[in-house]
Amino acid sequence: MWQFRWVTWIVLFLLGLLVQTALLPQIFPIGYVPDLVLPLTVIIALYETPWRGLMAGLIGGLMQDLWAGRLLGIDALTFALLGFALAQLESKIVRDNVFVPGLLAGVAQVLVLPFQWIILRLFGFVIPWSDFMRPLPVWILFSMLVTPAIGGILGFRSRHEVDRKYSKYSRYAR
Repeated sequence: MWQFRWVTWIVLFLLGLLVQTALLPQIFPIGYVPDLVLPLTVIIALYETPWRGLMAGLIGGLMQDLWAGRLLGIDALTFALLGFALAQLESKIVRDNVFVPGLLAGVAQVLVLPFQWIILRLFGFVIPWSDFMRPLPVWILFSMLVTPAIGGILGFRSRHEVDRKYSKYSRYAR
């Protein structure tokens, strides 16, 4: 039941940001350092209700915006929309712990990056499309591999699975 607590999300996002800024720049070249908050948002949203998926994306994106010190709200907006959409899809997709989270994380990278480019253009930041999209293949592969690993390591289970398990052992269960 720990996976559904807000404090857990904040700790996970904080650890993700620490790894993203301290460890990943040692492995990936400058400009290609992948985003670790996005896979965390994907894995949390896949096991949550739409409202909580939206809140998880908002929290993770806002933490990343504050941490990076860039345009405040760009990650918060995109990750919140992503969390809501993935939580909506959760009941309509096949439950697989490896392939589905990895595939959705890769698709999320493909959707989030152009959306952020459009938002930056609307705010007057002129960044060439080719420069902005250059690291996308690396980020897609990273997200596709890391997202199922995070879910497996943390032992995320669907809300229905967890509720069923705890209701069996509850003295109030019928």
